Amino acid sequence: MRSEVAGRLGPGRKAAVILALSLLIGSACAGSSGEQSAVDPPPLASPGAPEPAVAPAPAKTTVWTTENIEGLIPVAPSHYNPVPKPIPALPDYDAALALLGQVVDSEDGDPENPWAIAHGLLARGKEFRLRDGREAAAHLFAAYSEPRPAGLLTLTGFPAQIGSIRVEPHSDLLLKNLAEVGVDPASQFTTRTGTSAAADLYRWTVLKTFLVAKDNHSSFANPDDISWALQALANWAPGELQWISTDGTVMDLDGLTSFGAAVLLQESAFMLGDMQRGVDFQRAGQPLFASPCGGSHLVQGVSYAVARGYGTTKDRQVVEGQVPLLFYRLPIELKIYDQAVKSHSTYRLKLTVQRLKFLGHWLETISKMHAMGLFVPDAEQLTQVEGAAQNLVLTVNDLHKQGVFDRLVEIRAKDEQVYLDILGDSAHAVRGLELALGRGRVNW
Repeated sequence: MRSEVAGRLGPGRKAAVILALSLLIGSACAGSSGEQSAVDPPPLASPGAPEPAVAPAPAKTTVWTTENIEGLIPVAPSHYNPVPKPIPALPDYDAALALLGQVVDSEDGDPENPWAIAHGLLARGKEFRLRDGREAAAHLFAAYSEPRPAGLLTLTGFPAQIGSIRVEPHSDLLLKNLAEVGVDPASQFTTRTGTSAAADLYRWTVLKTFLVAKDNHSSFANPDDISWALQALANWAPGELQWISTDGTVMDLDGLTSFGAAVLLQESAFMLGDMQRGVDFQRAGQPLFASPCGGSHLVQGVSYAVARGYGTTKDRQVVEGQVPLLFYRLPIELKIYDQAVKSHSTYRLKLTVQRLKFLGHWLETISKMHAMGLFVPDAEQLTQVEGAAQNLVLTVNDLHKQGVFDRLVEIRAKDEQVYLDILGDSAHAVRGLELALGRGRVNW
C-alpha cells in the first residue's frame, strides 16, 4: 500500500528584491519563515522494489498502526563509514575547527536552546555534553520531550516549541540528529513523565507522518520539513516500511522518498539546465534558494533514504544527478557571495555568515554522498573538495577578524537570527570539514 504523492504543498514563494537580501534571508536554517513554491512537481512514477541496504524485507510486510506499533523494533544502520578518499590534513583546518568548536561547545551547549543542542550533537557526536556538563541527548528527553498517545500506548515526541523556546522548528530534526550520531534506539531516557526509549520517539514519528500532496494534506507544517523526516524515518527503518498514520492515511517510505526526489528534481531543474548549457546560473528568487540552507537538507534527506534502499531506480538517478550539480554550483555560489560583499559592505557580517552556511553544508552534503557510495570522486572533484575546505578556512578567519567569536552576546542582542545562523552553521561546518578529512563517519 502506498500514499498518493503527486503534488507539492504550499503557496508560492516570494522572489528576493535584490541579490544581497536574497543571500541574507533565503537560506536560513533556524526555523525562519518563508512562503513555499506553488508549482507542482511532475507526477511520480509508481516506486519499484528498492534494493535493500541492510536486509531483504520479509515476503509479507507488516503495516504499522496504532494497534501494533509496539511491535515495530527500530534497527540501527549496519554501515558506519568515513569517506574513502579524504582530503589531506592541514594545520589551518585544525585552527578553523578550534574556532568553530568554541561556538559549538559553548553556545550549542546551552541547556535552554534545544535546537542548538541538536546541532551540537551533530558536530560532536552522541557523547556531546552541555556547557554545564550534563549529557545532551539525555537532557533533550528530560526537558523537552512530551508524551504522545497512540491507541493504548503512550509514545514520545518533541513539540515545535514550548512557549518562546525553539525546540524542533523542523519536523523530526531531533530524531534525525540523534539517529545520525549513533544513539542506540533501545536507549532509555528519563522524561518529565517517566521514562522512554528512543525507539518510542521513532514509533511516534512513523505514526504521525502523512502526506497526500494532491489534497494539500500533510503532517508537515512546512513542506521543506520532509528533508529531515526522510532521514529520520530511513535511519532506523527495519527493511520495508509501511504504516497507517494517526489520521488514517496509508503511507510507505518508498512513496515518501519518491516525493522528495520529485521535489528535489523540480527545484534544481533550472540549475541543471544552466549547467547543461555551460552558463552560470543566476539567483532570482527560485524556490531552491528559499529552501532551508539553499536546498542542502533536501539533497541530504533524499540521498540518505535512497542510499538506504528506499525509492526507485529513477530516484537514485535524481540523487546521482545532484553530484555534478554540487560541483558546478560551488565556484558560482562563492563568486556570488564575494561580489555581494563588495557591493553591499554594510551587510558584511551577515553575508560572511551565509558564506559559512553554504560551505559547511556543501562539504557536509558532498562528503555524506561520498561516504554512502553514491559517487566516487575523481581527482578534479577531490581538488574542488579541498578548495571548498580552504575557502571555509578563509571564511572562518574573516569572521574571526570581525570579532564574531568574541562578541556573540552582542550579536544576539542585535540580531537573533544572525546569532542562530552562527550557532547552526558552525556545527554544520565542523561536521562537513571533519567528514571531508575522513575523521567523521556516516551511519547508513
